[in-house]
Amino acid sequence: MLFITLVIVATLLACYLLMTWSPVIHLNRAALAMFSGVFVWAVFTLHGGVAEPGSLISTYIDRACQVILFLIATNTIIEILHNNGVFDSLQWWLRMRSSKRFLWILSLLTFIISANVDNLTTVVLMMSIMSRIVANHRQRIVYACAILLAATLGGAFTVIGDMTSLMLWVGDTVTATGYAKGLFLPCIASLAVFNLSLTPLLHGNVEVHSALHRYRGDDSLLHPWQKTTMLAIGIIGLWFIPSFRLITHFPAFLGALCLLALVWLVEGIFTFKVNGNRLFVDRKYLSNTEFIGMQIILYYLGISLGVGALTECGALQAAHAFLTQHLQNVYAYGLVVGALSSVIDNVPVVMMGMNIFPIDPATTQFCQDGTYWQLLSYCSAMGGCLLYISTLAGQALLSVEKIRLTWYLRHILWRVLIAWGIGLLIFRLTH
Repeated sequence: MLFITLVIVATLLACYLLMTWSPVIHLNRAALAMFSGVFVWAVFTLHGGVAEPGSLISTYIDRACQVILFLIATNTIIEILHNNGVFDSLQWWLRMRSSKRFLWILSLLTFIISANVDNLTTVVLMMSIMSRIVANHRQRIVYACAILLAATLGGAFTVIGDMTSLMLWVGDTVTATGYAKGLFLPCIASLAVFNLSLTPLLHGNVEVHSALHRYRGDDSLLHPWQKTTMLAIGIIGLWFIPSFRLITHFPAFLGALCLLALVWLVEGIFTFKVNGNRLFVDRKYLSNTEFIGMQIILYYLGISLGVGALTECGALQAAHAFLTQHLQNVYAYGLVVGALSSVIDNVPVVMMGMNIFPIDPATTQFCQDGTYWQLLSYCSAMGGCLLYISTLAGQALLSVEKIRLTWYLRHILWRVLIAWGIGLLIFRLTH
């Protein structure tokens, strides 16, 4: 059994490292995740690792589907708002001359948006807005780095803001209120420190494009009050999802799906005269969301299957025994998680961290809303920014602005480390 465990660990480690460098080697992350997840289960099963693999695999798929459905619903909501021009006003509101003021407003706005939707969606949205405003490439890559860190930290302090925090919430290791209270100050402090360290890279005014073209969506011409109404429904609805779960005891994804239905219905009322019965036929965002959603499904399912195999073969139990014997400190665990997240996507890292240590109501570190779970999320988020290509959001950044890794390591890495350290200090003082 030891040999099989080593094969499973080696296979997953190799595939996770390939995912990190997928933009360079041009391999699909979702394909790598699915291949590795299915392959390790096949190895484990064919060598007598489990008598009824079907039912066991279904357990991990069922857990994954709760997160997948939630992400598909929230991503579709943002795509609906974007294609109806709801975010048009942002590029006009952000058009300013002061480069430092632009940095702070852009990062704070990204921080707020990312607290409501996942990091990848936020980065893509804010990068599209920023690139239509800033003409200078040097300034764009600095602002792009600010967007990445702001989106990462914004997603890290709410349970609906990132795939990893959503996993912790769905797994009942944290509550929405306790999680936000524990991580808001460290996250906002890290963002402030990073922005302060970034200002020396910005000189003079923002070099803006001479003209901005208003984007009104693919076929929707909403009035300003209609756009404001849809935005209010979306934001308020997203923040109400934790309360919906607390009141009804339903899975979180049901609240997200209900909100999606409501936003879709409101959009249908506002655009019926323009679209008529073709409302659900001509929307470009349906094809976009279908592609993105399928990528998320395959990627997350593959990761869930891979970590499930690690759990069943005993690898994570061995990791638990080693860590409790040699470290016995949650802050040391956080540093290990951050180091791993710098070279491996934080989704499998957090998922493994959740399976290594069980919830223990008798301790303050591993009880619900315990120190360990919050550190797991925060450190994996900051670790993912050390080498930006290890995360989905970071790879989106690379595809848009073509930031050289050597430039990032020379100018950004040490700034992220300082921000991470200050955040850890604030976390320690508040816990």
